[in-house]
Amino acid sequence: MAPDRPLLIVNPRSGGGLSEAQWARLAGPIAQGLGAFDTLHTERPGHARDMAREAATHGRRLVVAVGGDGTLNEVVNGLMDAGAPRTTEVALLPRGTGGDFRRTIDLPADLAKASAYLAKAPGRPIDVGLVHFTSHQGATASRHFINVSSFGFSAAVANKANESNKKLGARAAFLGATLRTVLGYENLDVEISVDDAPPVRRTVLLGAVGNGRYFGGGMKICPQATLDSGSLNLVVVGDLGLSSIATKIHRLYAGTHLSMKRVEGRNAQRVHVASATERNAPVEVDGETPGTLPATWEVIPGALMMRL
Repeated sequence: MAPDRPLLIVNPRSGGGLSEAQWARLAGPIAQGLGAFDTLHTERPGHARDMAREAATHGRRLVVAVGGDGTLNEVVNGLMDAGAPRTTEVALLPRGTGGDFRRTIDLPADLAKASAYLAKAPGRPIDVGLVHFTSHQGATASRHFINVSSFGFSAAVANKANESNKKLGARAAFLGATLRTVLGYENLDVEISVDDAPPVRRTVLLGAVGNGRYFGGGMKICPQATLDSGSLNLVVVGDLGLSSIATKIHRLYAGTHLSMKRVEGRNAQRVHVASATERNAPVEVDGETPGTLPATWEVIPGALMMRL
């Protein structure tokens, strides 16, 4: 494999599944836009991370995640594992059920159009988030994220969405998971500290820490987030009833919810959240739920070069 050729890391399970014949039909339009490239297909969870780390270590100039937000997250973590070399750029060709990060960078959903766009797009430095949390095994763990990490109701929904069949699309999967989560859900009592200020106890429906703007299949949860601000956008939805959210969910998709009562947004370099009770509260990271609170989020300014 030549370091100057783009390396496409393809998740064949994204977007409802991808057969060899389907990939053969997609490869031609991608090559027309992007030029000659090398391809690796993932075979297991975490495989894209390993592939990206090895590619960056061996001097690959461009690593492209072909899949959804989860595939991109693995590739980003692999590049960060390799020391985030400035000579390696990362890019996304969207083929997933969520596609939330694609919305933040306004990338075409069509693979051919996105490939042609990326071939001419300049690489520029973007921030990367880092979250420290408690793993499901009880140990302290960390993961980088490029889009949004959250806790509370959104994390519980992500759990159920990942267990569901997403063949009807991301929005249908997340709306279905939302309806299933509503039954019996109780808001969280947490202590939140922002930029090392004294912790404040809050009852919240959810909290989101965004480097990107969208999560949950198109909800513009962190409308003030930018990829190169040197900060993360914290949005806390306070002690609202789910019936209230259900009647205003269109505002989450539009990104106009910051003007609602009990909804707050601000930028921060560091956020720490701990459960104020013994309740086990999941943490969501770019659509996955690898652990629970307590958790600490921080920003790494200008950490990666990305084709945008």
